[in-house]
Amino acid sequence: MDSVSFDRIADRYDDTRGGIDRGRRFAAVIDPFLEPGDDLLEIGVGTGVIAQPLQTLGHHVIGIDLSREMLSRSRDRVESVVEGDATRLPFASERFDAVVAVWAVHLIGDFDALIDEVDRVMRPGSPLLVVSSTPDVEPNDLSDIAFRFGKALGRGRDRSRYLVDRLTPHGFTHETDVATDEHDFEESPMDRAAMIERRDWSSLWDLDDSAWRRVVQPVIDDLRALPEPDRPRRCLHRHILSVYRGPS
Repeated sequence: MDSVSFDRIADRYDDTRGGIDRGRRFAAVIDPFLEPGDDLLEIGVGTGVIAQPLQTLGHHVIGIDLSREMLSRSRDRVESVVEGDATRLPFASERFDAVVAVWAVHLIGDFDALIDEVDRVMRPGSPLLVVSSTPDVEPNDLSDIAFRFGKALGRGRDRSRYLVDRLTPHGFTHETDVATDEHDFEESPMDRAAMIERRDWSSLWDLDDSAWRRVVQPVIDDLRALPEPDRPRRCLHRHILSVYRGPS
């Protein structure tokens, strides 16, 4: 599997993914696992919404991303950004005090190559901090339907229960999982149906027509069939930060 570029979503990424407010929340959860003034690498830096708050907290951040369009939006936010592939990191060995990956690990095609490179550029015993792309959600009639296709499409494979067995052979140990604070927002079933139809999520981009009709279209139809489909529902999302320790 090739790594996934977010060029196609760059113009609306911040609007559909929580923007800088999300970045501040996630940075506040990541920061306690870092030392003051750490040199960080963020894999999949995107528009810089995580990196900028981490810099405000006193860290030095270099970001890497495949997407030139996403990077064009991060250059005013991040000290240094590099266009490149996380499986071939253009940095010296033992360059960084920690590596951060927020909603990124599941998008990288060669996981073993990624972890070999992360291990190479991190100083011995440094933390790898991974925020999963798939949240824990507070149930309601919208979320009961909207997340139904995720399991069928294999989403959530960046949670620790899946990654630990893949990281252990590389010498990494799993230290803890921490819930980020709640993302509390309102969304109507019609709004969510429209986002799915636009294929705002990367897991929908390459689906063929048959898979779309079988897995996704029933979700869209059921969202629109809910009572009062234009009425916003309160939605609570909690993403999980997993902390791993690299080999000493």
